[in-house]
Amino acid sequence: MTFPLEIIFNVLVALILLAYWGMTFVILYHLTRFGIGVQPKRFAAIFLLGSVVLSVAAIIFFMNIDINLFTLQ
Repeated sequence: MTFPLEIIFNVLVALILLAYWGMTFVILYHLTRFGIGVQPKRFAAIFLLGSVVLSVAAIIFFMNIDINLFTLQ
């Protein structure tokens, strides 16, 4: 049983995004939970906004990739 290249590539990208958001959650949690004062919470908000923008950009760029170009002809 073989899987098409598209499925393997999509699962790999989904796992990378899942790991990225897992690490982002850990960073945000520690900044907001253990940060003293207002400054770490502001930094966490900016970090969250940047993470969302980077994730949306990565998803848009991934949707524009033609996976069939990666196959050997």
